[in-house]
Amino acid sequence: MFKKYILNQYFFNFKNILLKKSSSKELSENGYIKCEKRFSFQNLDLQKYLNYKNFDFVDCKKKIDDDDLKKIYLKLKSYGIIKILKDYLGNKIFCYDNSIFTLGKETAKNSAWQPHHDTKGARLKIYIWLDNKNLFTHPLYYLQKSHKNIKKWKNYSGTRFPDLHVDKFDTIFGDMGDIIIFDTHGIHSHYKTSTVPRSVIELTFEPFGLINRLSSKNIEKET
Repeated sequence: MFKKYILNQYFFNFKNILLKKSSSKELSENGYIKCEKRFSFQNLDLQKYLNYKNFDFVDCKKKIDDDDLKKIYLKLKSYGIIKILKDYLGNKIFCYDNSIFTLGKETAKNSAWQPHHDTKGARLKIYIWLDNKNLFTHPLYYLQKSHKNIKKWKNYSGTRFPDLHVDKFDTIFGDMGDIIIFDTHGIHSHYKTSTVPRSVIELTFEPFGLINRLSSKNIEKET
């Protein structure tokens, strides 16, 4: 399985060099993109996912209902976002792990709050910002171009990079409705030091098929 994963990384990098398309050029080059189009929340009520008695937690995810997810998907398709995803990942993509992701008041320096890659190969996440821009909130940290590196590791600690200084990362603060796409194969995230809550719509897209990590044989187990 691990050998297949390494070969898949080489194949994906080679494919993107040969078939680089204008719609996903910046994404292919840097590992992330902030889209020009801003998401409209018209006819979409997300308040039920944002109601908290308090924010005394590090982070919390609430799964998006199918009806709301369909509305979000159709809006993204109308903006040309789904085309960007397919140009980058391929025509067969699977969408899963879709939630409203809220950061609370507590800080953290472990697990996902260390610089890391997600051990999944080429996989895209979309963040749609649900708050007005605030430089006191926790941003998305991304190590530009790190998605191009072939990655090998022996254990969990081999996927974490706690000694990477925050100054090496691009710091991405979203504004209400901003659509940010990033490849989780690149090194992203950093210590959560902010105590100011914020929320995003988080959607995950991954290529699906015989040569990919996800296939008909393992899709229920892996997602």
